[in-house]
Amino acid sequence: MHIDGWTLLLQAINFLILVWLLRRFLYRPVLAVIAERQAATDRVRSEAEAARQAADSLRQGLEAERTGLPAERDRLIAAARSAAEAERAALLDKARAEADRALDNARAKLAEERAQALADLQRHAAALGAELAARLLRGAPVAALTRPFLDEACAAVEALPEAQRRALVDGVDPVPVCLVAATPLTPEDAGHGRDRLAATLGRTVVLTVAEDPGLIAGVELHFPHSVVRRTWKQALAEAAEELTRDEPARADAATTAPARTDRAALA
Repeated sequence: MHIDGWTLLLQAINFLILVWLLRRFLYRPVLAVIAERQAATDRVRSEAEAARQAADSLRQGLEAERTGLPAERDRLIAAARSAAEAERAALLDKARAEADRALDNARAKLAEERAQALADLQRHAAALGAELAARLLRGAPVAALTRPFLDEACAAVEALPEAQRRALVDGVDPVPVCLVAATPLTPEDAGHGRDRLAATLGRTVVLTVAEDPGLIAGVELHFPHSVVRRTWKQALAEAAEELTRDEPARADAATTAPARTDRAALA
């Protein structure tokens, strides 16, 4: 068999060209496609692995949550019970405080109503006693008491301090005085009272006489700015006031009795 060198060379060159062409236009694109598919496969495998790991993590988390659900439920139930117990205790305390406050208000109102009723009863009893005493005294022979009451009224004026006696006359001369008696006054009694007041005040006294049966017994000396009373009407009024006065007021009156003696001469 005869082998031509040129033919062999040409065939070798053709083979090399074929190999180059295959490598150039077929092998490299195929390798690129294979590499791309391999990369896609690796990517899909990585994503699948990541998804599997995420699913495992989620499953583990769910398992953990499911395991902790009873404990969480017990905790929530205990918290709810504790809150409900605290709320119940607060409501009970509030209700108890309101009940105590209502009871205290009721007691205070009852005590106030009782004190008011007692005061009304005392005032009614005092008024009734004064009225009864006035009725009884109106039937007494009060004419004979006019002179002693007049002397008491004049003595009250004499017992006043000098400043108060000057205030009675108020710089007037002669001094106008109205002598009011429960019964008709005799000229002797009127003159006696005028002379005694003039001696006490050191001024001339112009005396006018009036009658007021409402005084029951006794006299009133009406000066320009003051009145000196010595009557049964005044005594009954003071007695009624004493009867209606409560204990603290009586204690205060006892401590201020000396001062009241001086003021009683001036009404």
